[in-house]
Amino acid sequence: MSYKLNGAVWNGVFVVPNCVVDEHIKKAGGQQLKVLLFLLRHNSESLDARAVARGTGMDASDVKDAVQYWKEVGLVYEDGETPPEAAAAQAEALSFKALPDVVPTYEQVAARTLEDANLRALFNEAQLRLGRTIGYGEQSQLLMMLDYYGLPCEVILTVVEYCRSMGKGNMNYIAKVAKDWAEREINTLERADAYLKELKSDERLWKKFAAMFTANAPNYTEKRFALLKHWHIENKQSLQLIYYAYEIMTEKTNKMSFEYMNAILESWHAEKIKTPQEAMQASAKGRKSSAPASTSYDLEKEKTRSQAPIEYKRKEKKNG
Repeated sequence: MSYKLNGAVWNGVFVVPNCVVDEHIKKAGGQQLKVLLFLLRHNSESLDARAVARGTGMDASDVKDAVQYWKEVGLVYEDGETPPEAAAAQAEALSFKALPDVVPTYEQVAARTLEDANLRALFNEAQLRLGRTIGYGEQSQLLMMLDYYGLPCEVILTVVEYCRSMGKGNMNYIAKVAKDWAEREINTLERADAYLKELKSDERLWKKFAAMFTANAPNYTEKRFALLKHWHIENKQSLQLIYYAYEIMTEKTNKMSFEYMNAILESWHAEKIKTPQEAMQASAKGRKSSAPASTSYDLEKEKTRSQAPIEYKRKEKKNG
């Protein structure tokens, strides 16, 4: 069964950028998409978190949390900040690895196809993996990946397969990923395989973390994931300990703050505390935290103070 939109709604429309669907619809959460749609609908207006909260029925703190994702990917910025396209241009001017987007002409594609059997094989294999015929426009982008990005055919096909596996077979998206890989110098099959394993490991880590929440799991952002990866991989702190830091954060603040959690977890790392039970025991014994004073981080008021063995039980999160 296919779905169609009611034609009567087309008397009033607003624009949604292609990248919202092509690149973010699987990664962004419901609240993040809700906030973005409201901002797109009211693009000509000056809106703060409270105005968006009123329009969406969300809390202002949840609005700020959702906006953070769109700020990180460059779709939204605040008054007084440099617009994302200007910031990207500045960053590219400072980066000696930035690659040009030079799309070959029809004549160049035709000439290279005639003289290079490997290029013909690349076009044919790309068609097989995408399950469709590719025309000049897509052929020119594949040639750009080969000639201007400097990626070998086998790496280009790995990019094609990776994007297709995510349901993103659009050649514009494939070209963006290929450029990113080239700038990261992922230009051999060995490096590509290692990078894909890292990406899959990262995806599993966030899913395991989000699965610990019975409701209201934190929305994904690159900054949050970088902190999660630092705690779990570099500090070797368990997800149970990280979740316990989250519980303390929710008790102490009225907003989502991974920075607050970071202060707690860095303190525990310095004190070699590895489990929630050890954290609670340290609190019961009156050990002082080394977290920055600005976080108001204080474990002295933790609820378990008896001398009996301390048992940590996760709190059940309420819906709503």
